[in-house]
Amino acid sequence: HQYAKRVIGENLMATAPRGKAQLPVNFQEQLAREASEIAKRISAPTGDRIRFNSNRSLITPDGSEGEMLEVVVVDFVSANLFYDGPFDRDSPQPPSCFAMGNEPSMLVPSKNSPATQSTSCAACPNNQFGSAPNGKGKACKNTRLIAVIPVTALDDPSIEAPIWIMSVPPTSLKAFDSYVHTLSAKHKTIPLGVVTEITLDQSVTFAAPRFNVVRPLTGDEIGVFMPRREEAAQRLATEPDVSQYTPPKPAARGRR
Repeated sequence: HQYAKRVIGENLMATAPRGKAQLPVNFQEQLAREASEIAKRISAPTGDRIRFNSNRSLITPDGSEGEMLEVVVVDFVSANLFYDGPFDRDSPQPPSCFAMGNEPSMLVPSKNSPATQSTSCAACPNNQFGSAPNGKGKACKNTRLIAVIPVTALDDPSIEAPIWIMSVPPTSLKAFDSYVHTLSAKHKTIPLGVVTEITLDQSVTFAAPRFNVVRPLTGDEIGVFMPRREEAAQRLATEPDVSQYTPPKPAARGRR
């Protein structure tokens, strides 16, 4: 009997519930909060950009090249970039001052800009027409950064398609803004709700992308792209890598 009591007692102790450790209430909420801030700790990816071959073709990050590209524009932001030195193709410099955000009229330089030019982009002398070195346009480059997913993502939704970034040149801002306005006013939708065709204007010698509606997406198709909006927004919020910025050398004074 004593042996039986001892065995039963050991079994009860083995099955008794242990005290719970003090853990965060919701790990997912904590991870979501940290995810919204982590973009500030990394450099912008460099291999996800759509490039232009002059006015002839579009070159996608996977190496494909063509005169037309069908995508879904998942999200976009405005960006202003000021470079305080001449462009050097062999050794491109990061911007000395930059701003990013959703509303162009409300942009202010990032606190991470190496050489902030003004307290607001609207008031900055470099963001006024006629400030460019050649006397035309602006010294500050105004652009829209758009995050797109190739429409081929619909071929097999089980495979996560890449998000590509395109920088809309200043000369094409009106074309892109007009396209977004038309979608809103005429079609009562946003870029994420349609398949967009991107081509290049062949009547000019420089890269000038143009945007047109191919067709609206169905509800199921929108469901393929909608969950990627947060990922696209975080990518678009990643600031330029300015760690290699070097201030321009002061102009040499003439000898007496």
